[in-house]
Amino acid sequence: MKEKDANKKGFFKEFKEFITRGNILDLAVGVIIGGAFNAIVTALNQKVLMPVVNWALSFLSKGSELCTVLHCPGTVKMADYTGATAGVTPTIVNGVEYYSVIFINWSSLFEAIINFFFIALTLFIIVKVARFASEKRRAYEEKVRSKKNAEVEALSSEEVEK
Repeated sequence: MKEKDANKKGFFKEFKEFITRGNILDLAVGVIIGGAFNAIVTALNQKVLMPVVNWALSFLSKGSELCTVLHCPGTVKMADYTGATAGVTPTIVNGVEYYSVIFINWSSLFEAIINFFFIALTLFIIVKVARFASEKRRAYEEKVRSKKNAEVEALSSEEVEK
């Protein structure tokens, strides 16, 4: 019984040390900032870039939306639908109202690709800056270390001369 109590204390002690380590706190801050950054990139993409991309691509698709309607059993145009239309929300694709439609939305794919590109680019820049700063810090530490070593050697040579 005492062994179990000792293991529990050890487990909780290890867990506390794990949680209070600086690396874990840095990771938590990074995850939170990453989530906020993702929200910024998504807003930029959806509200600024995608309207421009969709406008430019509409010239290629002759003004229709960038989606492909998959005709399958049960897909009917609202004009052909004779059932009760009360409460039925039609899906409008390329100016045609559909009931029970499955379609591929290519704009969403482009949006996801652009989101990925911006996040990957930003992470690349952050890693590059961090590496640069780390190299500068190491060079500075090495310079300080060599200066201290030179001072220690100078002091020890003075003591030997006395």
